[in-house]
Amino acid sequence: MADPHWTSYVGMATGIIGAITGISGAVIGVISYRKSNEIKSLDLRIELKRAISSFKSDLDKANELLPYANNSRFRVASAIGNLHSGAMVKWKENIETDTASLKTISDDFSRLNTSFDNFTATQLENELTTIHDLQVRLDELTEKYNKELEADDKERDRIRDRHERPPQ
Repeated sequence: MADPHWTSYVGMATGIIGAITGISGAVIGVISYRKSNEIKSLDLRIELKRAISSFKSDLDKANELLPYANNSRFRVASAIGNLHSGAMVKWKENIETDTASLKTISDDFSRLNTSFDNFTATQLENELTTIHDLQVRLDELTEKYNKELEADDKERDRIRDRHERPPQ
Protein backbone atom coordinates (compact mmCIF):
# COMPACT_ATOMS: atom_id res chain seq x y z
CA MET A 1 0.00 0.00 0.00
CA ALA A 2 1.30 3.41 -0.95
CA ASP A 3 1.74 6.17 1.61
CA PRO A 4 -0.40 9.21 0.87
CA HIS A 5 1.64 12.18 -0.03
CA TRP A 6 1.60 15.20 2.29
CA THR A 7 0.07 17.34 -0.47
CA SER A 8 -3.11 15.28 -0.39
CA TYR A 9 -3.45 16.11 3.33
CA VAL A 10 -2.97 19.81 2.60
CA GLY A 11 -5.51 19.64 -0.21
CA MET A 12 -8.01 17.90 2.03
CA ALA A 13 -7.52 20.48 4.82
CA THR A 14 -7.87 23.47 2.50
CA GLY A 15 -10.97 21.91 0.94
CA ILE A 16 -12.60 21.52 4.34
CA ILE A 17 -11.64 25.10 5.31
CA GLY A 18 -12.98 26.37 1.98
CA ALA A 19 -16.29 24.54 2.43
CA ILE A 20 -16.72 25.92 5.94
CA THR A 21 -15.84 29.44 4.75
CA GLY A 22 -18.26 29.19 1.82
CA ILE A 23 -21.15 28.00 3.98
CA SER A 24 -20.53 30.64 6.65
CA GLY A 25 -20.23 33.32 3.92
CA ALA A 26 -23.59 32.29 2.49
CA VAL A 27 -25.23 32.38 5.94
CA ILE A 28 -23.75 35.82 6.70
CA GLY A 29 -24.86 37.04 3.26
CA VAL A 30 -28.47 35.98 3.86
CA ILE A 31 -28.47 37.60 7.30
CA SER A 32 -27.03 40.83 5.86
CA TYR A 33 -29.59 40.84 3.05
CA ARG A 34 -32.47 40.52 5.52
CA LYS A 35 -30.99 43.23 7.74
CA SER A 36 -30.60 45.63 4.80
CA ASN A 37 -34.24 45.02 3.82
CA GLU A 38 -35.31 45.81 7.37
CA ILE A 39 -33.31 49.04 7.28
CA LYS A 40 -34.75 49.94 3.87
CA SER A 41 -38.27 49.35 5.17
CA LEU A 42 -37.54 51.48 8.22
CA ASP A 43 -36.22 54.31 6.03
CA LEU A 44 -39.30 54.11 3.81
CA ARG A 45 -41.60 54.16 6.86
CA ILE A 46 -39.88 57.27 8.19
CA GLU A 47 -40.04 58.98 4.80
CA LEU A 48 -43.70 58.04 4.41
CA LYS A 49 -44.59 59.36 7.86
CA ARG A 50 -42.81 62.63 7.04
CA ALA A 51 -44.65 62.88 3.72
CA ILE A 52 -48.00 62.26 5.43
CA SER A 53 -47.30 64.84 8.10
CA SER A 54 -46.30 67.40 5.49
CA PHE A 55 -49.35 66.58 3.38
CA LYS A 56 -51.71 66.96 6.36
CA SER A 57 -50.27 70.39 7.05
CA ASP A 58 -50.55 71.44 3.40
CA LEU A 59 -54.09 70.09 3.21
CA ASP A 60 -55.14 72.13 6.25
CA LYS A 61 -53.60 75.24 4.69
CA ALA A 62 -55.37 74.59 1.38
CA ASN A 63 -58.70 74.15 3.18
CA GLU A 64 -58.18 77.63 4.63
CA LEU A 65 -56.71 79.13 1.44
CA LEU A 66 -59.62 78.52 -0.93
CA PRO A 67 -62.29 80.29 1.15
CA TYR A 68 -59.83 83.09 1.92
CA ALA A 69 -59.02 83.55 -1.77
CA ASN A 70 -62.73 83.45 -2.61
CA ASN A 71 -63.53 86.17 -0.07
CA SER A 72 -60.58 88.22 -1.29
CA ARG A 73 -61.76 88.03 -4.88
CA PHE A 74 -65.30 89.03 -3.93
CA ARG A 75 -64.03 92.01 -1.96
CA VAL A 76 -61.83 93.21 -4.81
CA ALA A 77 -64.58 92.69 -7.38
CA SER A 78 -66.99 94.62 -5.19
CA ALA A 79 -64.49 97.46 -4.79
CA ILE A 80 -64.02 97.86 -8.53
CA GLY A 81 -67.67 97.30 -9.43
CA ASN A 82 -67.28 93.89 -11.09
CA LEU A 83 -69.23 91.85 -8.57
CA HIS A 84 -71.84 90.71 -11.10
CA SER A 85 -69.52 90.40 -14.10
CA GLY A 86 -68.88 87.39 -16.28
CA ALA A 87 -65.44 87.08 -14.74
CA MET A 88 -67.01 86.56 -11.32
CA VAL A 89 -69.41 83.95 -12.72
CA LYS A 90 -66.38 82.12 -14.11
CA TRP A 91 -64.60 82.59 -10.76
CA LYS A 92 -67.55 81.02 -8.90
CA GLU A 93 -67.50 78.04 -11.26
CA ASN A 94 -63.74 77.61 -10.80
CA ILE A 95 -63.92 77.87 -7.03
CA GLU A 96 -66.70 75.25 -6.93
CA THR A 97 -64.70 72.91 -9.17
CA ASP A 98 -61.53 73.40 -7.17
CA THR A 99 -63.35 72.96 -3.86
CA ALA A 100 -64.66 69.65 -5.19
CA SER A 101 -61.12 68.73 -6.27
CA LEU A 102 -59.84 69.56 -2.81
CA LYS A 103 -62.56 67.37 -1.30
CA THR A 104 -61.55 64.53 -3.63
CA ILE A 105 -57.91 64.91 -2.64
CA SER A 106 -58.91 64.90 1.01
CA ASP A 107 -61.07 61.80 0.52
CA ASP A 108 -58.27 60.01 -1.33
CA PHE A 109 -55.92 60.86 1.51
CA SER A 110 -58.32 59.60 4.16
CA ARG A 111 -58.52 56.26 2.33
CA LEU A 112 -54.78 55.73 2.70
CA ASN A 113 -53.75 53.07 5.14
CA THR A 114 -52.12 54.73 8.15
CA SER A 115 -50.75 51.59 9.79
CA PHE A 116 -47.50 50.82 8.00
CA ASP A 117 -45.86 48.57 10.57
CA ASN A 118 -46.41 45.32 8.67
CA PHE A 119 -45.88 46.66 5.15
CA THR A 120 -43.17 45.33 2.89
CA ALA A 121 -40.73 47.67 1.17
CA THR A 122 -42.76 47.42 -2.05
CA GLN A 123 -46.01 48.30 -0.30
CA LEU A 124 -44.30 51.24 1.41
CA GLU A 125 -42.98 52.46 -1.94
CA ASN A 126 -46.51 52.26 -3.39
CA GLU A 127 -47.94 54.26 -0.50
CA LEU A 128 -45.16 56.81 -0.82
CA THR A 129 -45.91 57.17 -4.53
CA THR A 130 -49.60 57.64 -3.78
CA ILE A 131 -48.94 60.36 -1.20
CA HIS A 132 -46.54 62.05 -3.62
CA ASP A 133 -49.22 62.10 -6.33
CA LEU A 134 -51.70 63.63 -3.89
CA GLN A 135 -49.09 66.20 -2.86
CA VAL A 136 -48.52 67.21 -6.49
CA ARG A 137 -52.26 67.69 -7.05
CA LEU A 138 -52.55 69.71 -3.85
CA ASP A 139 -49.52 71.84 -4.69
CA GLU A 140 -50.99 72.74 -8.09
CA LEU A 141 -54.22 73.86 -6.46
CA THR A 142 -52.44 75.82 -3.75
CA GLU A 143 -50.14 77.50 -6.25
CA LYS A 144 -53.12 78.55 -8.37
CA TYR A 145 -54.85 80.28 -5.48
CA ASN A 146 -51.66 81.86 -4.16
CA LYS A 147 -51.27 83.46 -7.59
CA GLU A 148 -54.88 84.63 -7.46
CA LEU A 149 -54.24 86.22 -4.08
CA GLU A 150 -51.19 87.98 -5.51
CA ALA A 151 -53.36 89.34 -8.32
CA ASP A 152 -55.92 90.55 -5.77
CA ASP A 153 -53.16 92.27 -3.79
CA LYS A 154 -51.94 94.06 -6.92
CA GLU A 155 -55.49 95.19 -7.65
CA ARG A 156 -55.85 96.43 -4.08
CA ASP A 157 -52.64 98.44 -4.53
CA ARG A 158 -54.07 100.00 -7.73
CA ILE A 159 -57.31 100.87 -5.92
CA ARG A 160 -55.36 102.39 -3.03
CA ASP A 161 -53.20 104.41 -5.46
CA ARG A 162 -56.29 105.78 -7.22
CA HIS A 163 -57.81 106.90 -3.91
CA GLU A 164 -54.61 108.39 -2.52
CA ARG A 165 -53.72 110.32 -5.67
CA PRO A 166 -55.12 113.86 -5.55
CA PRO A 167 -57.59 114.77 -8.31
CA GLN A 168 -56.15 116.83 -11.12
